[in-house]
Amino acid sequence: MRWALLIILFSFSSIFAQDDYEIKSLRIFQINDETSFPVSIYGSKLTIEFDLKCDDLPNWEIKFMLCDKNWEPYDSGLLIDEIYNTERNLWFENLPFRSESADYHYVNSFPNENVKFPFSGKWMFFIRDSYEPDVIYGEGKFYVVNETATNLKTSLEQNRMHGKNIVPAVFGEIFDLQVSVTVPESLFVDKVDCVELIENRKIEYPILIDKSYDDEFKYYEIDSYNSYSFFVKNIQPGSAYRQVDLMNKTKHQAPKTFAHFDGIEISNKFRPGSNDYLGGSKIMNYKNVNSEYLDVEFRLRPPEEYYENIFLVGAFTNWDIYPDFQLIEKDGIYSANVELKRGVYDYQYVVANVENNYLTNIDWIELEGNSWSTVREYNIFLFYKTDELGGYDKIIAYKKIRSGN
Repeated sequence: MRWALLIILFSFSSIFAQDDYEIKSLRIFQINDETSFPVSIYGSKLTIEFDLKCDDLPNWEIKFMLCDKNWEPYDSGLLIDEIYNTERNLWFENLPFRSESADYHYVNSFPNENVKFPFSGKWMFFIRDSYEPDVIYGEGKFYVVNETATNLKTSLEQNRMHGKNIVPAVFGEIFDLQVSVTVPESLFVDKVDCVELIENRKIEYPILIDKSYDDEFKYYEIDSYNSYSFFVKNIQPGSAYRQVDLMNKTKHQAPKTFAHFDGIEISNKFRPGSNDYLGGSKIMNYKNVNSEYLDVEFRLRPPEEYYENIFLVGAFTNWDIYPDFQLIEKDGIYSANVELKRGVYDYQYVVANVENNYLTNIDWIELEGNSWSTVREYNIFLFYKTDELGGYDKIIAYKKIRSGN
């Protein structure tokens, strides 16, 4: 596992932040659809919004940077447009409740007259101090698709787990995905690099299929002189996410509430969930006087004699696993408290081992179940190692597909 458990940074909260400022509820999504995956297609706009806790308004800016396929920002002057890569003089609005949790709100959509996304690829934004640009308060990731040099043909088929027998049998229900591409003559076939597959909004846990033959479950084939097929097997669909709905002020009263009042949650191992937001969230409008923050307690009763480490993961963690969200056991009940703004959030419980401060053997389905009927959204990106402007990892094709009923 690539994350050191004790040094993970909270990318949607306060990063390297001083005590005077705290960013909360930081989100990025396609304009007019707050549950959507953050991809700008042919110049379509993305919305960035967050709340801010502070005594005095800061002088901040948001800088946007093109990254390689490993999310490392490029430092080449050919790929950095200092004129159109920064939104300066951020405008904040007062929050109506003005509680101890937050004071101001920021929202804006990009690209705009100040910010352009000229290159297809992976991008990051950094919320930083205008006078001390090395001080970063928040960051986020998104994709930009400005051109599609080729079409992707996909095939998603139901199958049984390859290579081993799974108990219970339902955990052996998997998908096999084939992605086929024909490269136009304007491009060099050998520079087609890899396919990246993102399930729902799990950007931190991509499935990468590169041009290698050393993995029997992820590989590629040469179909002709200009055609490739990429394969990935054993994609477990999982189950629909759980949801916590904090919209009802009468039911969920500040400052402290339970995530659910209909009993303590249990394992969904044999109870596939219903509909969800495909990993997204809907937050009460910041202009609503009831749009406040709550201390929400999640409670889970796992199977008896269960000794695994359990983590709470969801839209409010950007679908990444953090040590602060590990559940604490007492008398057979595992619980965690999370500060959340009124809204509806997808989430689930994840099992993982902790070895030498690292997470290993992350299991997304042990407590949640697995079923072919689960609706999953898969964002598929084809990367190309272009020589343009000194070279960068370019997205030359994109497709979104769904599984399930």
